[in-house]
Amino acid sequence: MRNIIRMDYYRLVHSKSFKINMLLVFFISLMSKPITMWMFKLMNNIAEQLSEEGNEIEVIAYPDTVMLSSLLCDPFGYTILIVLCLICMIGFAYADIANGYIKNYAGQLTKKGNSIISKFTVIGILNMFFMIAALAGSVIGELLVRKIECDPGVPQAVGTFFLKFLLLQSLCTILLFFTAGIKQKTIATVAGVVLGSGMLGLAYMGLNSVIEKVFKLESFNINDYAPDSLLVSGGNLAAANALLVSVVIIAVFLPLTVRIFNKSDVK
Repeated sequence: MRNIIRMDYYRLVHSKSFKINMLLVFFISLMSKPITMWMFKLMNNIAEQLSEEGNEIEVIAYPDTVMLSSLLCDPFGYTILIVLCLICMIGFAYADIANGYIKNYAGQLTKKGNSIISKFTVIGILNMFFMIAALAGSVIGELLVRKIECDPGVPQAVGTFFLKFLLLQSLCTILLFFTAGIKQKTIATVAGVVLGSGMLGLAYMGLNSVIEKVFKLESFNINDYAPDSLLVSGGNLAAANALLVSVVIIAVFLPLTVRIFNKSDVK
């Protein structure tokens, strides 16, 4: 098992897709901060000009500092970064299947499903690399335009950071089922884009409305239990919900993927 993980890790770190996508995540996260400040100042300049013409428009100053806890709570910041991470994960999980390399070692394993466990483990490393790259880009980008203040909420924010890692890993477990379990990369890619971009938000609103009318549950909100919604929720994260949802999804989809892969023919 250890050798399989080492092999998959080697495949990951030598993958051009992994390197390119991680650089994109870092660069987008870095540049988004100066661009945001520039856009803010541009809007303020427009507001000042309109005010001079007699329009009453409030001009809001760009904050001089940002809390470190806010950066830790939301390392990705933008959904496009999550999509890039998920797309890279799908490419990694499907690469050995696409080129037939899996035939060289899967038949030698006592349990073929161990290759799924290995991929799941290495995907966790991939996710952590991406989250650190996004966080590093955010921190450096903020330092270019304003100060970062280390506030008392940092310890709790670190917990939120790892909960979001767990949520991201749970989403990847679902995509691993499509990619390596039933070998449908196209479906996995579409699902990755939908889950990573938050497109299901409107669907959740509709379901909430149906549930409220049918079951009279006014306080129930699917967004509180949907892993994709929890992942993009910023600092307002229900820790118990995030932990429960992540564990349940991984506990369901990972054994299911292993079982299907054990019974399938390696081609």
